Parts: sequence; structure tokens; C-alpha cells
Amino acid sequence: MKLIGGIVVITMCLIAVSVMAGATDYKTWMPLLPETIGGMGRSGKPDGVNMESSGQAWSALHQRYESDGSERYVEFNLFGGDAPQMAGFQTITTMKIETEDQIIKPVQVKKYKASLNFEKNEKRGTLIISLGEKMMAVLEAGPITQESQLMKLAEELPLDKFAALAK
Repeated sequence: MKLIGGIVVITMCLIAVSVMAGATDYKTWMPLLPETIGGMGRSGKPDGVNMESSGQAWSALHQRYESDGSERYVEFNLFGGDAPQMAGFQTITTMKIETEDQIIKPVQVKKYKASLNFEKNEKRGTLIISLGEKMMAVLEAGPITQESQLMKLAEELPLDKFAALAK
């Protein structure tokens, strides 16, 4: 009986280790955050979370960037592991929508597949960038008046370094 109990405990530990291996600890991403994006400095400390639920593990990291005395801002989020946010991403990377107020379209950021959402009236843009099967970056900025402004900000991100940690 003790042998069976020991085997169960060992098996459960191995399962837990393999599940957690799918998620990177958000603290390992923090040193890679840029000090500035688009000339805007960090606003406060980065915040993150490591989550585990129902056999899935994921991590998230958030940092806001602002310009003193200006309305300009950038929000940067990173998700890794089995994050629920990853599930719908593949669908939106092929979506194209254009209205008078909004443009949603697939784009390439460096070598990564991404989806750009530009809200003309809100003067806000969002890029969702796939960094592999288990990681994505989300960059939101405002106020912006052109898609190219958002793409230029994304070029400043160390995407290759974040992607390397997802492997």
C-alpha cells in the first residue's frame, strides 16, 4: 500500500513539474523590459502574475509607459504558457476589417505574425504579436493618428529575447 501511495505522489509531482514547465515565471521577463518606448519612460513598477488552474499554467507581465505632461502612453503586456488569451489569437491573425472608424488587419512585426487594430476616432492602436505557440505580446498606444506610429513603437521591443524565453 505504501508503494502505491509513493508512486501516486511521484506521478503527481512529475505532472505538476511538466505543467509548470509550460509557463515561464514572469519575473524572468522583467529585466528585458525596455526602459523607454517611443521616448516615454516607465510609469511605476511592472506587475505580473504566475497562475495555475485546472492543469494549465501561464504567466503575465504588464508595464505602462508615459510621457511627462502629455497624454501619450504605451501599455505593454506579455502572456506565456497556456494563457487563456492565447486561445483566440490564431483566429484574429487572419481577420481583416475596415470601417470608417476602425482597421483590423494581419501584419508582420519583425519576423512575427501579428494583428493590428487601429481605432481612428479613439486615436488608439493595439498590436497583438505572436512570439510562438506559448507566448504573445500586446502593445497598445495612444493617442496615435497613423498605423505606422504603432508599428514604429513595436520595433523597439526586444521580441527575440522574449521569444527565446518561451522555448
